[in-house]
Amino acid sequence: MFHKEDNQGGTILMSFLIGGIVGAGLALLFAPYPGRKMRGKIADIAEDARDYATDYAKKLKERVS
Repeated sequence: MFHKEDNQGGTILMSFLIGGIVGAGLALLFAPYPGRKMRGKIADIAEDARDYATDYAKKLKERVS
C-alpha cells in the first residue's frame, strides 16, 4: 500500500493549501470592500481552490495507478 514517506509530500502540500485558503478567507473578511465586491472575490478564490484541488486529485490518482 502506501508508505509514510510516500504521502509526506502530499500532506505538507495540503497543509499549505488549507492554510492559504484560511488566510485568504480571513484577509477578505477584514478587507474594506463593499459586499458585492467581497462576494465576487470570495467566489474567485473558491473557484481557484476548487480547480487546484481537482488538478491535485487527478495527479494523485495518476501517481497511485
